[in-house]
Amino acid sequence: MDADLHIHTLFSDSTLSPYEVVTCAKGMGLKAISICDHDTIDGVREAMGYASNLIEIIPGIELNAVTQRHEIHILGYFIDIDNLQFNERLDAFRTARISRIYDMIERLAKKKKKIDSQRVFQVAGKGSVGRIHFATVLCEENIVDSVGEAFNLYLGHDKPCCVKKVSIQPEEAIRIIREAGGVPVLAHPGVSGCDEIIPELVRLGIKGIEAYHPAHPLPIWNHYEKLAKKHRLLVTGGSDCHGTARGQIMMGTVRVTMNVVEKMRKLTTLT
Repeated sequence: MDADLHIHTLFSDSTLSPYEVVTCAKGMGLKAISICDHDTIDGVREAMGYASNLIEIIPGIELNAVTQRHEIHILGYFIDIDNLQFNERLDAFRTARISRIYDMIERLAKKKKKIDSQRVFQVAGKGSVGRIHFATVLCEENIVDSVGEAFNLYLGHDKPCCVKKVSIQPEEAIRIIREAGGVPVLAHPGVSGCDEIIPELVRLGIKGIEAYHPAHPLPIWNHYEKLAKKHRLLVTGGSDCHGTARGQIMMGTVRVTMNVVEKMRKLTTLT
């Protein structure tokens, strides 16, 4: 088992820098990793600068998409990170994320609480700003005692400060990835509970299923292996490591063989 195909950096919602990701992965004996930050490939660029010949960095992305009944995540692998149209779309997503933070602050003010928007952006740094950064500032201001409490009281789904992200349809997410030369893969379907739409996703061009994921117990792994075989999809997996931002799921706890990586690489010529 030589590759972890789902890792985040502080350019989205992880506590790990690209340098830390690369050095940790190399220390664990991984031959390849894919950085799949939300709506940004800046972490990929930085990691490639550190990796040299030490480890293969597979350029990745994670995009959110919605249907009438489901919110799903779609991973893109072997993305051309210099693709102009792809980068323009990511810029639009980044602008929407900034606007979302201002909306969340307005909602917080209605609860007679106040935080500085610029502090949220400072916490996010170069990354895609989101709820985790908002939650961190709530902790700093002693409005809550923990990130978990921030989500339970203010930021979780249906909570007073939760503002939905600007969403795209699965068809658009898949198209964005494919037009950038990438391979679209359905992320952790057991989390989103989207089995019923998998045939439609296959029709739209999905090429794989992330069966192996920390949130999937072994029977779920087996279930998605069978579904992948039924639809002739590649079976992938990764740790979905976020550093300490979401507990202690460690990089490399879920791995796949380099054979999976090579199969995926071949799919880039077929998209």
